[in-house]
Parts: sequence; C-alpha cells; structure tokens
Amino acid sequence: MSQSHTPWGGRTALSSSQVDELEKALRAMETKLAERELALAEAANKLAEKERELAETEALLRAREQVTAAMRQKIGREAAGASGAVSKEEAEALKELREEMEKQEQSLKESRNALKEREEFIEQSEAALFQKMQEQQLKESEIEQKEEDLKRKLRQAGLMGAETKEPMEKA
Repeated sequence: MSQSHTPWGGRTALSSSQVDELEKALRAMETKLAERELALAEAANKLAEKERELAETEALLRAREQVTAAMRQKIGREAAGASGAVSKEEAEALKELREEMEKQEQSLKESRNALKEREEFIEQSEAALFQKMQEQQLKESEIEQKEEDLKRKLRQAGLMGAETKEPMEKA
C-alpha cells in the first residue's frame, strides 16, 4: 500500500476508496477551476467593454472641448467686433458649460480610477488562480503516484494481475 504523509508528520496507508475519493475531489476542484476561469474571462470581457466606453467618453469630451473652444473664439471675435465685451447671458452660458465639462472630467477621472482598481483585482485573481492550479497539479501528481504505488504493491502481494494495468482516467 502507498504511504502518504499526514499534516502532523506521520504516515498513513491509503485504501483504494480513499484514492477514489481523492480523485473525485480533484475532479471537483478542476470543475471549480474551470468555472472560475470562465468567470475571470467574463470579467475581462466586461472590463474591455468598460474600457471601450471610457475611450468613447474621452473622445466625446475632447470633441466638446473643441466645440467650446471654437465657440469661445467666435464669441471673442463677435465681442471684439461689437462692443469688446461678452454679454451677461453669453458669459453665464459659457460658465455653465465649463462647470458641466468639469463635472464630466471628474466623472471620467473616477471611471479611470475604478478601471485601475478592477485591473489590479483581476491581476491578483489571476495570480491566486495560477497558484491554486499549481497546487492542484501537485496534488494530482501525488495521487497518481500513490495509485501507482498501490497497484504495484497489490501486484507484489498477488492480489492484482499484471495484465490489469490500466491507464489513469483524466477528468
């Protein structure tokens, strides 16, 4: 029988039912891993969509700034040609437009910060997922080795024929 180290340092023999249970647990972990990878891919797609929306908003903001600049130039030319000053209504309209643009700029900055936080979270999640995958592969290798050891010992004891050597099923 295969020997395995317990967490407290001793050795324990694994029965075939224990090996089967470990394989089932491993398959369940693989399923969870696949689900998490799918969720991560969905999150990446959502992030890409948000990035596109953010880029569109930035382009819109730049266009509005250009329109505003053009309006300012036009108003400046008209004011210089007429009386040399901007009317009260025009000044108020420009002030409101500037305030709206500042609000949009602040909103854009907040969106960028949120996007940066999401990217950091995704990077952390990917790193944790990769580490768990490595741990799972290590456990799988240990289980395969234990199964091979168990089969070898059963053959040595005469409880299992040499011809019953079957390949491991991959989940």
